[in-house]
Amino acid sequence: MQNTTHFERHRAVLEQHVHSTVTDPDMRQVMLAHIAQMGAAMHAESVNTDAALRLHHHRNHSTLSRFLLGVVGSAA
Repeated sequence: MQNTTHFERHRAVLEQHVHSTVTDPDMRQVMLAHIAQMGAAMHAESVNTDAALRLHHHRNHSTLSRFLLGVVGSAA
């Protein structure tokens, strides 16, 4: 999450720089569109990573729970 926050800060600065320095309106739109696509790609990567981590945690937690229940059941 920290990397995403840093990325968003830098993206905002880059957008402001493009707005203030690029005088050709068509070129400005092209550059801003590329910046937006980079932001969308970063967001998608973040969502995919979060989903993978949740799945990994769920699998590990389920395996550990089944193991502990088995140990408790055997001891009883």
